[in-house]
Amino acid sequence: MNIFLIILLVIALIGLLIRILWVYELYTPKLLHEKEKDVVEAISDWLDLLTEEKKFNGAILIVDRGEALLRKAVGFTSYLKKEKLHLHSRFRLASVSKQFTAFGIMVLIKKHDLSYDTRVTQIIPDFPYPKVTIRHLLNQTSGIRADYIKLAKKKKKTASYVLSLKDAVELLCQYPDHIIKNPLEEYYYNNTNYIVLARIIEIVSKHSFEKYMKHVIFQPLGLEETRVWNLLSEADEHFEKDKAKGFEAFLKSKPIEITPNWIDGVAGDGAVFSSISDMEKWSAIWTKNNLLNSSEMKEAFIAPVLANGSPSNYGFGWVLAGDVSWHNGSWLASNSLILKNHKTNACVVVLDNSTNMRFDKITKSILKTLNQKMT
Repeated sequence: MNIFLIILLVIALIGLLIRILWVYELYTPKLLHEKEKDVVEAISDWLDLLTEEKKFNGAILIVDRGEALLRKAVGFTSYLKKEKLHLHSRFRLASVSKQFTAFGIMVLIKKHDLSYDTRVTQIIPDFPYPKVTIRHLLNQTSGIRADYIKLAKKKKKTASYVLSLKDAVELLCQYPDHIIKNPLEEYYYNNTNYIVLARIIEIVSKHSFEKYMKHVIFQPLGLEETRVWNLLSEADEHFEKDKAKGFEAFLKSKPIEITPNWIDGVAGDGAVFSSISDMEKWSAIWTKNNLLNSSEMKEAFIAPVLANGSPSNYGFGWVLAGDVSWHNGSWLASNSLILKNHKTNACVVVLDNSTNMRFDKITKSILKTLNQKMT
């Protein structure tokens, strides 16, 4: 083997070893919990310590029995500019956005002549999967394996092209995936399901997904700091001021701000931004709101039954685990988690606007301390 290649290989292995050891150290945080100390205060102190050590940059909400016990933001909205995060900073929710899309669909069905068992082909005639219903998309049981991102990359039009919802769904119709199972044959988490739902909202409502969510969902619910944003959105100086900029966290000497690329003109599977302040409202909305009654909201938390009789655990944008429902997300240097305990009316939201490799460990430590479980 060429000596130069050997040297490069050794350097690469050393770099990989350093990265693994660094990540391992990040994955073993110690919670500063003392018997005589309030648990929530201990978590707050621990996050302060993690922030000082550059191991966390974000915000947290802890609610118990409908009462907020902790609202906290630490770190920077723009690490490069040293602009500090606050309770009204708007974080990219990544896949936690799916429950907002689901809520939008639930209201759409109530307002229009649709049901959860309406076939997608009744709305999108060219949709190549004739057995798939709206419910199948919501529950991630459609059987669709097509990855809209991979498909879009293969069919990208020009260097300056930005993928839209309309274009993404048209690609799915033009180039159907031949590897598909029947609906309800299995649970298969696929972002494609939720961009199709967003496109359904556009077609039925005759408005863009962004405008529908703003005027039909967010404004009536009082979510003033929540919006859909992607590369096709109109400029908004107020939003840009409060938007938490995602950055690559501390693996290099200087953090690098991560910006969207041409794929980020879609929404439905992601693209919702919100603040800790609004996420507190969002948690309460699933208990009571002015758009859906309690029986209508229960639909979101019904576990689907697969064709073989076994239950699945994905509701409408929520992972179902008994009395607890949760979802997490990660995209473009953003990490998110929401967990809601329906029995105790408790909620935990953790948001981080960085590529935080220890985010899952941090959230699990917090939930364990609060005696909340994700399964």
